[in-house]
Amino acid sequence: MKLIIAVVRPFTVEKIVLAFEDIENFPGMIVVDSEGFGHDHDALDPFKPYKRIEIGCKDEMADEIVEAIRSEAHTGKRGDGMIIVVPVENGVLI
Repeated sequence: MKLIIAVVRPFTVEKIVLAFEDIENFPGMIVVDSEGFGHDHDALDPFKPYKRIEIGCKDEMADEIVEAIRSEAHTGKRGDGMIIVVPVENGVLI
């Protein structure tokens, strides 16, 4: 199992969700308001608004989900965001 954490510009979330509709058995996601900055931040106003998307999925789905996020979130400008994939030992539905 994998946990995909993506930090993206807020206006890209709708496009990302539409891309997820094309992924068979997409497991669902959590979206959280987030703020942050990278190495080229403005010292007077360092924090920029982002959305953090979290998705727990089977290992074999991770690459397809990451590519959907990457392709829809990429604008070509600095600060488009980042995607992190981490292994998960276990996940339990409540």
